[in-house]
Amino acid sequence: MNRNGLPESLRNSREFRLVYEKGRRYSSPYFNIFVLRTGSSEPRLGLTVTKKIGDAVVRNRCKRRLREIVRHYFNERRGASRVVGGIDFVINARSSLPAAEYHLVEESFRKLMEMIFGPVAGS
Repeated sequence: MNRNGLPESLRNSREFRLVYEKGRRYSSPYFNIFVLRTGSSEPRLGLTVTKKIGDAVVRNRCKRRLREIVRHYFNERRGASRVVGGIDFVINARSSLPAAEYHLVEESFRKLMEMIFGPVAGS
């Protein structure tokens, strides 16, 4: 985790491509998440928001919202019995994300995380 409470970032196209090719895909109305289990001890995150989503202002707003949802999720689970590690995530925004309300996107993310990892004790 970096100093902002976010997982470290996936940095280059090779890392993204590996997650797309070997990882598993989970879908929600607002985004797709690709998940690949790795041998590392820390989770890593990659975000993609394509130009079909909107102009730069809209794309950056989508990325900020997704980062905040991920940060909030991981910070809540820091003291939980089940901390996610050794996972690479890539989140691809869908065209419905910019118009969606924050709480709906957050709820959708939580449901996908429960589907991927199971319920976390204390949540």
